[in-house]
Order: sequence, then structure tokens, then C-alpha cells
Amino acid sequence: MIRKILYFAFTSLVWADGIDYNAAITVNYGDSYDFYSYTENRFDLNLFYNNVQAWVQYEYSNPPEIGFPINDIRKFRIEYKPLDFTIKLGDIYEFWGRGLVLNQFDDQVTNFDNGTRGLFLGYSKGPFTISHINGNTDIWQLGNDLRIPYYKHAHNMYANQVQYELNSLSLGFTQLHSKETHQKIFGEAFVNHKLNGIYASWTGANADLFLEYADKKATEKTNIIENIPHDTLKNGYGIYSNLNIYLGNWGLSTEYKRYAFDKGHSDFTVDDYGNQIDFQTMPTLVREQNSTLMGRVTHQYNYNDERGVQFALNGTLPNGYYLLAQYSQLSRNEEWQSVTSINWNGTSVDGYLPSSDPSAIPYWENYQEMNGYHFDDKLYFKLGRGENYEVLGLMRYFEGEGESITENWMYTDSIEWNNGWFYTDSVLGSIDTSNYSIEAKLWQESRSITFPFELSYTFDNGYSVGLNFEYQEREIRNVTRGNATTFNYSDSTWLLVNPENPDTSFIVYDTQFSDGDKQYNTQFNRMISLTLSKASNWSVTLSHDQTNAFEGLRSIDPYYNPLEALVYGDIKYFTGKRDKSDPPGFIQKRWVSVKIDYSLTPSQRISVQYGSIKGGLFCSNGVCRIIPPFNDGLTISYTAVF
Repeated sequence: MIRKILYFAFTSLVWADGIDYNAAITVNYGDSYDFYSYTENRFDLNLFYNNVQAWVQYEYSNPPEIGFPINDIRKFRIEYKPLDFTIKLGDIYEFWGRGLVLNQFDDQVTNFDNGTRGLFLGYSKGPFTISHINGNTDIWQLGNDLRIPYYKHAHNMYANQVQYELNSLSLGFTQLHSKETHQKIFGEAFVNHKLNGIYASWTGANADLFLEYADKKATEKTNIIENIPHDTLKNGYGIYSNLNIYLGNWGLSTEYKRYAFDKGHSDFTVDDYGNQIDFQTMPTLVREQNSTLMGRVTHQYNYNDERGVQFALNGTLPNGYYLLAQYSQLSRNEEWQSVTSINWNGTSVDGYLPSSDPSAIPYWENYQEMNGYHFDDKLYFKLGRGENYEVLGLMRYFEGEGESITENWMYTDSIEWNNGWFYTDSVLGSIDTSNYSIEAKLWQESRSITFPFELSYTFDNGYSVGLNFEYQEREIRNVTRGNATTFNYSDSTWLLVNPENPDTSFIVYDTQFSDGDKQYNTQFNRMISLTLSKASNWSVTLSHDQTNAFEGLRSIDPYYNPLEALVYGDIKYFTGKRDKSDPPGFIQKRWVSVKIDYSLTPSQRISVQYGSIKGGLFCSNGVCRIIPPFNDGLTISYTAVF
């Protein structure tokens, strides 16, 4: 029905007199020897006529970089603004408060789209703003496959917002109700989500303050009969605050969050339900890095169960240098203990601040940066330092009292029969149940330190040269600590390493980096790029990415391309004395690419990249994905606006 209405509206607008428009074309192509191939084509058209605006996006992708093949209208919307009203029909994207109840966006890079296809009604007059949304949303999530989505969460939702502004004060109320059909590995779950929120902001001469609170209740349908009461599934809440202080050329930003929509000592998966839903995309309190190496080690956000603080100080010195210092610390709201090997108990973290104990899955990071210009702003430099630490997971974590049980059976009666002695009775001779302090802990942690450096110089004729260098040291290790190991179910006790000496303790570090049969305690990563450019006309960038060890399985690159041979000065490659299918061993730990950007016209730009890309973790808008390696491939991107 909606598509029919919009087709009629678009047809009418196209043939109307005095209509304005703009359009954009995006083409992306990629192909590599390891079958990382894709073709994406998108066409966006915007029409403007008086107080009517229409937008449609057509996509032909077979296959896309992420997602399912498509040859159809992907997005559409028509907006009508009579007087103080706003009416939208089609794909709706709204952002209320700081997203504790509703934050909608379409991120093509991570393939995350939580927009609503339906109706938006808005009214704004004086200090009052009223908004209403209702419609349907299908949100796809990636599973084990890094490119093809596996889970779908189908929502039938409506949401309302009322906002009142008076001078420097603003107050808003939000509400969202969603009936979700949650796709699981086996069957489906039917869940009702009810969210209510309130937010307030204040702006002063030298400071501003923002506060938001949201509570959430999820109920699960017992069966398909609507008049049967629903079972309460989960209750939760979220708190966020932000205070900014401005003193001259300096500013201090402070943030606090406490999200408690679900809890658990292990990671949450898309197969979980009743907890935070995808309409809730909240502040992370983690710096979004523009450094490639720092982006690969960023914290993967936990919207369900996480508390944290962040501080950022920035300002300028008298010589024009810009300084930034940032620190954030996060943890779960519970500290977890494995009472047995599989049974976990959670205890609330005391106070309001995050915990640093490994049982609370902590994370912290700090970042410092200085940048500035020299020589009449021709020379630009940036020097940074970033460090972080994270507990990636708990496998075992117990600390307390336990019993060491020793049992000796004594035989009291015996008989001789057939040239042998047989025992006919026995008693438990001794039982030692001495209490000992038990520590049995096993967790995985990650630690890294990164130094990004950037230098560029612009000549009087418009040409420029730039150097970007990043260096990183990283550790990932399993930490085993205590005086006990596994849990003995028959005796209901933790097994001491040395029962004769219960005070015996140990600590073992097991690195997770290797290259073949060789183990490495530290992974050393280096990335360097050299860029030549001419104003906004063109640029050429040569990038080199290098590591000494791998996390998990080694990435095999059996093809040796001429770009790699040229960079490493391998004359044998070009003289025919090198077997191209048997490259030197060091190639397996290096990735080289060249990228050319060229402006065909002021509104048309093409980008061509050839070579290999390491891949790894990438986060955008609070959503993270793993980008697969792209080995010995070609990518082409074309954009045009008219």
C-alpha cells in the first residue's frame, strides 16, 4: 500500500512545474583471488516542490559487500510540511535524546539498518514538539558468516516523543512499544518491548549538561492465543549523563553511563532476546579512533550490561598547538564467580563507578594527542599515543573457602577362600575436611599501546606530500592463577594443585599469538602510508601494513603480485627467476596496496585500489564488524552528484 501511494506521489512530482531535484550515483566493485567479490550500484534521487520533498534509493547489488543480493527500490520517503506539521511516509529515521530509547540510522559499511518503514507525524509550535512513529522494521544481524546476515529481528513498533524548550532548558519524554518476532536457531520467540524515557538538557555561558533515563520491560507470549497473559521476561534500565565545561580555549567533557538491560558473565549474542533492542543505540563512552591500528583493538560495546566514565580535556596552547587527553573506564555491573565450572553467580559492583576486577570484564583506555601547523600553515603534524586494556572473557573465576576431602577405607572382616583373601566389610577410616582458601581463576586479557604519527606539507603550487606512520605493541594471553584447577563434582570441591600444601599457588600466562609453530608474547604491528596529491584534483597513496605474528589461524596469501615485488625490490620476480606461486615467507605477514583518487569533474570522483588489505575489527556508529582480509584484489568506487 505504501509503495503504491509513493509511486503515485513520485509520478506527480516528476511532471510538476517548478520542481527541483538532485541525484547521486554510487558504484562499488571489488574482486580478489580469495573470492571476496562484490558489485554494488545505488542511485539516490531527491525531489523538491514547495513544501513537499521526496526521496528514493534504487540498488542493484549482486552480490553486495555485505548483505543479500538486491535489484529493487531499497529506500523511499515522501515528506509534506503544511504549516507547523510534518508528515513522512516511507523509511523513517529519527534520533531522540541520546538514543537510550530511539536512535535510527542506515550504516552501509556495517550493514546495520534499524529504520522504520511506516508513518511519521510531527507537530512543532513554540516551545512544544510532538512526534509519532509507527511501522515495521526488519533488522538483520551477522552470524558466523562475515558477509551474509543470519538472524532477523522483525519489529512492529510505534513510538512517541514530547519535547518542551524554555530558554536554556529542554525537557523530553519518549515512549516506544515494539512487538518483536525474534528469529532463533530453533523456531521463533514472540516478545513485547515497552520503553519509557525522559531526558533534560541545560545550556549555560560556560557549561552545558545533559541527562537521560530509560526503563524497559520485556514480556514473552506464552502461546499464540492473544488473551493469555504474558510472562515477564526481563526488566532493565539505562542512565546517561554528560557535563561539558568551557574555560577560555580549554574544554572539559565528562560522561557517565549505566546500562542494565540484561546481565551475564559471557558475551551476548544476537540469539538472545528480551534485552536491549536495536532501536537503542546509545553513547559508548569509548573514543572513535581515526587510527587504523587503534581501531582494530577498540572495545566491542555492550549496551546490555555496562557502566563507565569518560573524561576528555582539550584546548590550545599559545603557540597554536592543539592538545587532547582522554580517559575512559568501563565494566559490567556484576562481578561474577563460577561456583562450579558451569554455574556462575553475580554480585553487584559496589557504588556507581566501574570495577577493575577481572570478574567484572573491565576495559580502560587513554589517549593523548598533539597537533599543529608550522611554516605559515604549510606543515601539519599530529602525534598521538593510545593505550588500552580489556578482559575479553572469563573461563573460570572462583575465590573463597573450600574443603579438601581425603577418604581412606579400612577393611575389618575378611575370609580365606580358594587360596585367596576376600574382604567382606569395610568402614570409612578417616575424613579430612579442612577449610582452605581457594583461588581458581582463568581469564583472557588484551593489552595494547599504539603511537600514530602524521606529517604533511603543502607547496605553493597546490601539490602536497603526506606521511602516516603507526606503531603498535599488543598482547593477548590467557591468565591462569590460583591454587586450584578444575571442579570435582563427585566431592563438590575445587581440586587443589598440591593437597599436601594448600598454600601452593601459581600463575601462568599463555600467549595467543603465533606464526606456524613459533609462539610470540607480543604482536608488533606497523603501518605506513605515503600520499602525493594535487589540491582536490587527485591523490596517490601507497600503504604498507605489517605484523610479526597472527591471532588464531595464519592468513595464507599464495599469490605474489607485482606491486609487492616492486615494493620489496625483488628483481627475480621481473626476470622470471621467481616462482610466483611460491612467494618469500615474509610476504605472509605484509599487506601492500596502492590507491588512486581522481576528480573527473567537481561532482564526479573515481577511486581505484589494488593490492592486499589485512582486515580486522571496524566500528561505526556504535556497531562493530570484522572486515575479512582482501588479498591481491582490485576495488573501484565511483560517485557522482548532479
